[in-house]
Amino acid sequence: MTTGTRRRERLLGTVLVGQLLAGVVGVSYVASRTVAGPPPAAAPTRARPLVSALADAGRAGAVHDLLAARSNAVLRHDRAAFLATVDPLATAFRTRQAALVDALARVPIATWSYTLDPDSERPGTAARDRRTRWAGDVALRYRLDGGDPAPALRRQHVTFVLRSGRWYVGADDPGLRIQRDLWDDGPVVTARRPGVLVLGHPSSGPLLADLARETEQAVSRVTALWGPGWSRRVLVVVPSSQAELARLVPGAGALDQVAALATADLEPPAAGDHPGPARPVGDRVLVNPPVFARLGTLGRRVVLAHEVTHVASRAASGAAVPTWLVEGLADWIGYSGLDVPLSVSARELQADVRAGRLPDHLPTDAAYDGSDPRLAQTYEQSWRAVSLIASRYGAAALLRLYRDLGRDGRAGALDRVLHRDLGLSLAGLTQAWRQQLQRELG
Repeated sequence: MTTGTRRRERLLGTVLVGQLLAGVVGVSYVASRTVAGPPPAAAPTRARPLVSALADAGRAGAVHDLLAARSNAVLRHDRAAFLATVDPLATAFRTRQAALVDALARVPIATWSYTLDPDSERPGTAARDRRTRWAGDVALRYRLDGGDPAPALRRQHVTFVLRSGRWYVGADDPGLRIQRDLWDDGPVVTARRPGVLVLGHPSSGPLLADLARETEQAVSRVTALWGPGWSRRVLVVVPSSQAELARLVPGAGALDQVAALATADLEPPAAGDHPGPARPVGDRVLVNPPVFARLGTLGRRVVLAHEVTHVASRAASGAAVPTWLVEGLADWIGYSGLDVPLSVSARELQADVRAGRLPDHLPTDAAYDGSDPRLAQTYEQSWRAVSLIASRYGAAALLRLYRDLGRDGRAGALDRVLHRDLGLSLAGLTQAWRQQLQRELG
């Protein structure tokens, strides 16, 4: 990843495997993977004549004003002003833009702004074309009232065209693999609870209010274990179908067993700030309606608490935190306080242990591949490893280990931090975990 130029998302999705037991709860595990959005075009490095540079500066200034007008129109829900920024000759695009601004009418927008990268242009753009048509990179930052503690980030690839001395937006490159939002697919309605905002289409009906109430309960459960040191705001997105979910999360892979996903963008440090890691913004919990609908009451509680855990712990999840700890923590909190027997929640792993297939090492990050037929066992192993740490050393020690690893970020951090925080080596943890699996599941 090139610093400050590429949006990356960590996707954390609750995936159901096995049988749903009388609609009560499914055996669940969570897939974590990183998906990179398409990188913006590299800024040109060739020297340009002064006249060309001045022309480009004038173009950038005009486009900046154009984007400001679009931002203000969205904030005022001013349909006419928004469409006045769209190429009058791009008939199909104008139709889509009209639908977009209509879909935003009931979205509780607190802030909305576009920022142009004036040095960006699509590779292969000829100098003569730049006088009347230019494709550049635009960052959309928006914050929704009641859901976003900080603005979310969307990177767009926008084509601008010059008509009779005036610049317009001519296209937003829908064919590229970029992240979209719910309003790109139609009107949006909302449901609210304290600290929770749920977005969906009108067709989702009562599900939105139910999810708002259940997510509020999940926030309380997660906060009781993780602690109050997070925003305690959750934004839930309910697409109308699995196909729409795939459009909202490009590159997520197969979704047939995915009940929900937790996503975020990474915002690079602002120009002039001290160098440092990107910060997560725009946390979303996205529900997959056909799979989520198969869950019973307990299953929904597990899934939502699991996803909210990812939102709560996101800022503490540095590069040194292994995936088994990220996912195991979310399951540990998700199942906490619920009477779900291991014969249900660790069914696949139990079958392996009883067949003599006891794992000999903790799951590697590479094991969390959605195409792996043994993925269920991988997640069950993660959960039992975290449960072992919590039962033997206490919840406070588990959370300290997680946060210390998140702050460390250096190679070999896991063994070092385990020694410091728990007085335990990775080999010692692995041995204790294998012994526990044999006792619990054998």
